[in-house]
Amino acid sequence: MGQKMVLAMGMVALILAPGIAVAQGRISIWDGVYTDAQAERGRVLYMQSCSSCHGADLSGSFETPRLVGRFMPYWSGSTLDVLFDYVSTAMPAHNPGALSAGANTDIVAFMLKSNDIPSGSKELGTGNLKAINFDPAKPAARRARK
Repeated sequence: MGQKMVLAMGMVALILAPGIAVAQGRISIWDGVYTDAQAERGRVLYMQSCSSCHGADLSGSFETPRLVGRFMPYWSGSTLDVLFDYVSTAMPAHNPGALSAGANTDIVAFMLKSNDIPSGSKELGTGNLKAINFDPAKPAARRARK
């Protein structure tokens, strides 16, 4: 094989490798990535730190976005770390970054539960957020699109 062919094959491998890793190594928000107990802790924290702006039912207001329903597609195509990072650094609006990483993962768990994302047996932690795809479509709907 010529040098140009080897170089071209290497470039193709570099382009395709991330997609292959995503398909094989990542999980979805639909795979039970938080526990009910964690979501309950998140609910309590949300009511204390977030509900004054986003509403007790997460429906938002004229000034603040909703965190249920139409909120979901906004994060589509990202991983859960993007949402976590936003919550961690920009919220609560009156004191950004004031909550601990654990408190923020609990709040994210509550947000997932409030959007009918199923719980699981392991708590959501900060270590694997980049591996969790944020796909708002239910698994059956994703299969139908393919």
